[in-house]
Amino acid sequence: MVAAVLNSVLPVCLLLLLGAGFRHFGFLPAAFFASLNRLGFWALLPSLLFCTIAESPVSAGVTGLRVGLLLCTCSVAITGAGWLTSRLLGLPPPSRRALMQAAMRGNLAYTALPVILYAFGDGSPVAAVAAFALAPTIPFYNFWAVLILTPSDTPRTGSRLTRTLGALLRNPLIIGCGLGALCLASGRRPPEAVFKTVATLGQAALPCALLALGADLTPERLRTSLRPATAATLLKLVGMPLAGLALARAFGLSGEPLLVALLFLASPSAVTSYVMADQMGADKDLAGATIALSTLLCLPVMALLLLLFG
Repeated sequence: MVAAVLNSVLPVCLLLLLGAGFRHFGFLPAAFFASLNRLGFWALLPSLLFCTIAESPVSAGVTGLRVGLLLCTCSVAITGAGWLTSRLLGLPPPSRRALMQAAMRGNLAYTALPVILYAFGDGSPVAAVAAFALAPTIPFYNFWAVLILTPSDTPRTGSRLTRTLGALLRNPLIIGCGLGALCLASGRRPPEAVFKTVATLGQAALPCALLALGADLTPERLRTSLRPATAATLLKLVGMPLAGLALARAFGLSGEPLLVALLFLASPSAVTSYVMADQMGADKDLAGATIALSTLLCLPVMALLLLLFG
């Protein structure tokens, strides 16, 4: 079992370190990794999700949706815990909003999904459950983050909510999941040559995503806001899985689907937390520090979950 855990977690860790090394030693410029991240978001990861769902058994869809709903529920619970923690720390409102978002929003596709796929295999039923779980979770994370980051004195107008919903529908990960589910439900899929092309793109998703994420982990992000970032990291890596365990029975999850949920819940704070905090007037330095710290610490937590529940 220990060997299986190492074979699942070590590839993720080594690819992160490789990306960090490429950038640190100047082998590849920062602009390259920004473009690689963009390619992964708009083409590679959607292709992976599309093919995984399109080839999955229908039964995986129901279980995957239950996993996704558990993730959303835990995010709401941890948001409340983040608000209380930020009040106890005496943080100003911009930092409070950044802490709540960083604590509730996981980097599912870039960190947890690779661990799950390395552990169970790309074409396994567990991989299909994991892909389906992203369908409700990704749009919810984006919508919930907007509500958290919007200052309390800002009117939540209908136009703002409409723009948010429009952005969700344009999210390429959501589009990939939706098209895959459509192919699965209809029993039809694109011509073989087209499908193989998309599948080949999907095979590049995980290594490219992990290299880009590793390159983005700079020491500067850990030098600021360390105390609140530590609190947000504990909520993300410890509080979220504990909430998932407490609520799993209510969602009918056990065995491998429960492990998938726990690995997703133990994912580090999403990289997009930094972008959204910056764009919406929250504490971007706190968001960046939480991303770096939680990414460094998430892999031991995931390894422990694989040992305990695998």
